Amino acid sequence: MPKNMVEHVLAVANEIDPDLGAQLAAVCAVDPEAFQKIIRRQGRRLGSLIRLREDDPELFEVKVTELKTDAEIYSAAEALRGQDLESAESQAKLAELQGLVRAKTALTLRAQTLYIGRLEKHLDALRNRLEDTSARFDEIVTQRVEQLLATVAQSEELCCQHP
Repeated sequence: MPKNMVEHVLAVANEIDPDLGAQLAAVCAVDPEAFQKIIRRQGRRLGSLIRLREDDPELFEVKVTELKTDAEIYSAAEALRGQDLESAESQAKLAELQGLVRAKTALTLRAQTLYIGRLEKHLDALRNRLEDTSARFDEIVTQRVEQLLATVAQSEELCCQHP
């Protein structure tokens, strides 16, 4: 990933949430490849998160927390690399990792629930518009035909005025 792209991603992340930006910068400094994987998975979301912050603050908070949790999962998994997974220390780290994955899964479910709510509101608005259009069908057709005839009449007047 080009340096200017990394800088842009980190700037957007900092705008969304300074802690997230710091976490991503730390991952980028330690493991650029892992940073790129996170950005590939989450990058499209960064732009939409800026819009989401204005449109749906609750969903925005869930998504930012989800991103932070992704970074924490990465760190917890990295702490286990090359370790004896049977040791007490590794078992504690494994329990932490499991808790983070559980939290991330719960956040994902919450985000999906909020998205469904947004979609249901959108569907309700579309149904209302459909109902209105259906109820006013003849009126809409008459109005549009009158507009077209007026346009045709104006065109004829202009043509006739300039012989």
